[in-house]
Amino acid sequence: MLELSTVVKRSTQQVACNLNDEVALLHLDSALYFGLQGVGAQIWSGLEQPRSVADICSDVVKHFDVTPEDCRDDVIKFLVSLQEAGLIEPVE
Repeated sequence: MLELSTVVKRSTQQVACNLNDEVALLHLDSALYFGLQGVGAQIWSGLEQPRSVADICSDVVKHFDVTPEDCRDDVIKFLVSLQEAGLIEPVE
């Protein structure tokens, strides 16, 4: 489970590119494609450097109309799904 203090980074097993307002991700080992828009694309863009979950949540609250509590829950769920897909990993 990811905590607010957990620092995450993009996996080296993925490639990504921007397509208009969408981010296209490809997991290299599984060959699965993912498309991110809106908040998901914003989060991915913010992961150019490793960041804590708390920092990611702060960024989302600044740019989107969401309460900090709802943001934390949604961002953690989203990050867990990226982690399960092998697109991000915690920094050890």
